[in-house]
Amino acid sequence: MDNEKLYSIKMEPRDGYLYTVVSGNRLTAAISAEYWKEIAAKCAEVHLHKILIEKDFKESVTVDQMLKMADHLATLLPEHLIAFVDRFGHQDVNELGKRIVRNRHVLLQIFEDAETAERWLNANG
Repeated sequence: MDNEKLYSIKMEPRDGYLYTVVSGNRLTAAISAEYWKEIAAKCAEVHLHKILIEKDFKESVTVDQMLKMADHLATLLPEHLIAFVDRFGHQDVNELGKRIVRNRHVLLQIFEDAETAERWLNANG
Protein backbone atom coordinates (compact mmCIF):
# COMPACT_ATOMS: atom_id res chain seq x y z
CA MET A 1 0.00 0.00 0.00
CA ASP A 2 1.22 3.49 -0.70
CA ASN A 3 1.52 6.18 1.98
CA GLU A 4 -1.53 8.17 0.88
CA LYS A 5 -4.09 5.37 0.89
CA LEU A 6 -5.31 3.03 3.56
CA TYR A 7 -5.86 0.36 0.92
CA SER A 8 -4.24 -1.05 -2.18
CA ILE A 9 -6.03 -1.70 -5.43
CA LYS A 10 -5.18 -3.70 -8.53
CA MET A 11 -7.37 -3.45 -11.62
CA GLU A 12 -7.02 -5.48 -14.79
CA PRO A 13 -9.37 -5.45 -17.76
CA ARG A 14 -10.08 -9.03 -18.77
CA ASP A 15 -12.24 -10.50 -21.48
CA GLY A 16 -15.56 -8.76 -20.90
CA TYR A 17 -15.06 -7.56 -17.33
CA LEU A 18 -12.83 -5.60 -14.98
CA TYR A 19 -10.98 -7.75 -12.45
CA THR A 20 -10.19 -5.92 -9.21
CA VAL A 21 -8.52 -6.81 -5.94
CA VAL A 22 -8.76 -4.29 -3.14
CA SER A 23 -7.10 -4.91 0.20
CA GLY A 24 -6.18 -3.39 3.52
CA ASN A 25 -6.43 -3.89 7.24
CA ARG A 26 -9.70 -2.19 8.13
CA LEU A 27 -12.52 -1.24 5.78
CA THR A 28 -14.56 1.93 6.32
CA ALA A 29 -17.28 3.63 4.30
CA ALA A 30 -14.78 6.36 3.33
CA ILE A 31 -12.25 3.81 2.05
CA SER A 32 -14.98 2.03 0.12
CA ALA A 33 -16.12 5.30 -1.46
CA GLU A 34 -12.58 5.96 -2.67
CA TYR A 35 -11.91 2.58 -4.22
CA TRP A 36 -15.35 2.38 -5.85
CA LYS A 37 -14.65 5.78 -7.47
CA GLU A 38 -11.45 4.34 -8.90
CA ILE A 39 -13.28 1.25 -10.14
CA ALA A 40 -16.08 3.32 -11.73
CA ALA A 41 -13.52 5.52 -13.50
CA LYS A 42 -11.65 2.48 -14.83
CA CYS A 43 -14.91 0.88 -16.04
CA ALA A 44 -15.74 4.07 -17.94
CA GLU A 45 -12.21 4.26 -19.36
CA VAL A 46 -12.19 0.68 -20.66
CA HIS A 47 -15.93 0.57 -21.50
CA LEU A 48 -16.86 -2.36 -19.25
CA HIS A 49 -20.01 -2.79 -17.18
CA LYS A 50 -19.07 -6.09 -15.50
CA ILE A 51 -16.81 -6.20 -12.44
CA LEU A 52 -15.26 -9.06 -10.52
CA ILE A 53 -14.02 -7.67 -7.22
CA GLU A 54 -12.11 -9.56 -4.58
CA LYS A 55 -12.21 -7.70 -1.28
CA ASP A 56 -9.34 -8.53 1.06
CA PHE A 57 -9.89 -6.57 4.29
CA LYS A 58 -9.31 -8.23 7.66
CA GLU A 59 -11.90 -6.05 9.40
CA SER A 60 -15.20 -5.30 7.72
CA VAL A 61 -17.63 -2.44 8.21
CA THR A 62 -20.54 -1.96 10.57
CA VAL A 63 -24.13 -2.16 9.39
CA ASP A 64 -24.40 1.66 9.42
CA GLN A 65 -21.29 1.97 7.25
CA MET A 66 -22.61 -0.69 4.87
CA LEU A 67 -25.76 1.36 4.33
CA LYS A 68 -23.61 4.33 3.26
CA MET A 69 -21.38 2.15 1.10
CA ALA A 70 -24.27 0.52 -0.73
CA ASP A 71 -25.94 3.85 -1.48
CA HIS A 72 -22.66 5.21 -2.84
CA LEU A 73 -22.04 2.12 -4.99
CA ALA A 74 -25.53 2.27 -6.48
CA THR A 75 -24.99 5.93 -7.40
CA LEU A 76 -21.63 5.27 -9.04
CA LEU A 77 -22.39 2.08 -10.95
CA PRO A 78 -26.06 1.85 -11.91
CA GLU A 79 -26.90 -1.01 -14.27
CA HIS A 80 -23.54 -2.74 -13.69
CA LEU A 81 -23.04 -6.43 -12.91
CA ILE A 82 -20.77 -7.06 -9.95
CA ALA A 83 -19.42 -10.43 -8.86
CA PHE A 84 -18.18 -10.02 -5.30
CA VAL A 85 -15.75 -12.23 -3.37
CA ASP A 86 -14.81 -11.47 0.24
CA ARG A 87 -11.59 -13.30 1.03
CA PHE A 88 -12.30 -12.98 4.76
CA GLY A 89 -15.92 -14.14 4.45
CA HIS A 90 -17.76 -11.24 6.11
CA GLN A 91 -20.96 -12.61 4.60
CA ASP A 92 -23.64 -11.17 6.91
CA VAL A 93 -22.78 -7.54 6.23
CA ASN A 94 -22.12 -8.31 2.54
CA GLU A 95 -25.59 -9.84 2.17
CA LEU A 96 -27.08 -6.62 3.53
CA GLY A 97 -25.11 -4.60 0.99
CA LYS A 98 -26.24 -6.92 -1.80
CA ARG A 99 -29.91 -6.41 -0.94
CA ILE A 100 -29.52 -2.63 -0.86
CA VAL A 101 -27.72 -2.26 -4.20
CA ARG A 102 -30.06 -4.69 -5.93
CA ASN A 103 -32.95 -2.46 -4.88
CA ARG A 104 -31.09 0.34 -6.67
CA HIS A 105 -30.61 -1.50 -9.98
CA VAL A 106 -27.10 -2.87 -9.51
CA LEU A 107 -26.93 -6.63 -10.03
CA LEU A 108 -24.47 -7.85 -7.40
CA GLN A 109 -23.91 -11.47 -6.49
CA ILE A 110 -21.67 -12.81 -3.72
CA PHE A 111 -19.37 -15.76 -4.32
CA GLU A 112 -16.93 -17.79 -2.26
CA ASP A 113 -14.28 -17.89 -4.99
CA ALA A 114 -13.21 -15.96 -8.07
CA GLU A 115 -13.61 -18.87 -10.48
CA THR A 116 -17.33 -19.24 -9.72
CA ALA A 117 -17.74 -15.47 -9.83
CA GLU A 118 -16.11 -15.33 -13.26
CA ARG A 119 -18.41 -18.04 -14.62
CA TRP A 120 -21.43 -16.08 -13.38
CA LEU A 121 -20.21 -12.87 -15.02
CA ASN A 122 -19.60 -14.64 -18.31
CA ALA A 123 -23.08 -16.18 -18.24
CA ASN A 124 -24.87 -12.88 -17.51
CA GLY A 125 -25.31 -9.52 -19.16
